[in-house]
Order: sequence, then structure tokens, then C-alpha cells
Amino acid sequence: MMTNLTERQGQVLQCVKDAKAQGKRPYTKGVVARMKAKGYEITDRQCAHDLGVLIRTKGTGVISMRLGSKPTLWIYDEGCV
Repeated sequence: MMTNLTERQGQVLQCVKDAKAQGKRPYTKGVVARMKAKGYEITDRQCAHDLGVLIRTKGTGVISMRLGSKPTLWIYDEGCV
């Protein structure tokens, strides 16, 4: 975990990395579902905020992609680290 991230942001980052390891590209609700499956309490709004922080923080490797009017995909890319 990066030192300038909060504990919750680090947990969200780990969930995005886990999705990448499983070959998935989750939407915000997918990240929330992963967080809840791990036993963490988080709302959609908190998760969206944390994901927004992650894409603006250099070195996290998280990027976002939006196709048309579909929800935003959150992708972990090792090349962006």
C-alpha cells in the first residue's frame, strides 16, 4: 500500500488488483461487492470517492474507462505504476 493513501483507499486498491488478477474489470458496484465480501463496510459513494482519489494518485496503476453511457470501469494496469 502506498503511504499517502488511507487504509480504506488501500483496501479499495487491493480489490481492484484482485479483480485484475481474476481477469475482470469491475464497475464501482463490483468493487463495493468485493469489499463487502472481504468484510469491509463501504458505501457506493465512499467507494466512488476512493476510486477517484486512486486514479489521481500517481503510482497506483488504477485507470478509469467509460464507454458511452455505461458505468465507469476501474482497471489496474501494472504499466501505469
